[in-house]
Amino acid sequence: MGLDRPGLLERLRARIVTGPLGHLYGGLLDWAQLAGRWALARARGRDPWA
Repeated sequence: MGLDRPGLLERLRARIVTGPLGHLYGGLLDWAQLAGRWALARARGRDPWA
């Protein structure tokens, strides 16, 4: 009954994606999308908050 454990590289990748760096990256993408949509709305002459 052998247990297959993930290798070091696979564990590192999972840690990067689901750990603090992954959350920081996701948050930065959210803010970038918000800023982009806000800038696009302003460029079109619309109120971004309406």
